[in-house]
Amino acid sequence: MKMGIRGLMIMSLIACAGGALASTVPRASDCQRAAQAFLATPTKSNMAALRVGDGSQCWQAIGGSNANLGELLRSVRRGNFWAASYLAANVKALDGGNLEDSLVALGKFSDVDMENFLLFSQKGFISTQELDNALTMLPLSMSDDQAAQLSAMEIRAKNVENVTRMDLSEQKVLALKAIERFIAEIKAAKSER
Repeated sequence: MKMGIRGLMIMSLIACAGGALASTVPRASDCQRAAQAFLATPTKSNMAALRVGDGSQCWQAIGGSNANLGELLRSVRRGNFWAASYLAANVKALDGGNLEDSLVALGKFSDVDMENFLLFSQKGFISTQELDNALTMLPLSMSDDQAAQLSAMEIRAKNVENVTRMDLSEQKVLALKAIERFIAEIKAAKSER
């Protein structure tokens, strides 16, 4: 008889624990509401509403929708810090064209706020390769305009050089190497014409 009662107690504890865990994972509709609020106004508090537990549960509401991801990328390109922070923290979940578009958007964000872009790398939100790609991937509209590519890279190099924080010196070196390498590639392609 005692075994049966203990078994019931254990089952009750498991059911309660399962219920508690389920309540920390947001429902898809909650994520959609939080995503829409964040996309409409990318702020710290709206970003916090997307982060339940480890912060990834609501990413699918944005990253899994081309329309929502496109709206996030527009905010990133315009220089919104919170949108760029959220994208940088989740960029590893993307691939293919969405990853490329996201890296181009982060590159545009660096044009507006290079210091925080380099901070994303220092804090491990983006990898060294993602830093390199974001700085050297340009919008498709520039693909045949080498003069515009050179101008964009020269501006980015100046923006990197203008960052004065000593704790970002390693990221500055990596960024300048990536940009200089890409400038050399552009010049080499230009001389082949």
